[in-house]
Amino acid sequence: MLSQMQQLEKQLLHGDFRQAPQQLELLLAEDFQEVSPTGRTSTRAEVINWLLQKDASHRWQFSEWQLDELAPAVRLLRYHAIQSVPPSLGKGALHSSVWCHDQHKGCWRLHFHQSSKTA
Repeated sequence: MLSQMQQLEKQLLHGDFRQAPQQLELLLAEDFQEVSPTGRTSTRAEVINWLLQKDASHRWQFSEWQLDELAPAVRLLRYHAIQSVPPSLGKGALHSSVWCHDQHKGCWRLHFHQSSKTA
């Protein structure tokens, strides 16, 4: 299960959705929200716009993966990520994502994401 959750997170950050924006419709739940490292809450539409506009060549390094089952179809995924291309001057951020399995669509969908800069 951890491997599947890791792939979904990497797909969001490393994916180029300009050719297939409908993938984002499946990955991000309708009630999706994100809290940025500055404490700002972003809507689903704002995050979709960012994912469609981001530079597809940017890459992140991931570590410290942890997965918790909160309920039979709900997972909390936590990890550390730092941008490697172009190199980040910071120490990265701790990320938390809540994924829920949608029985009707037959896939995991992201409902909430938060990142906190590492000091």
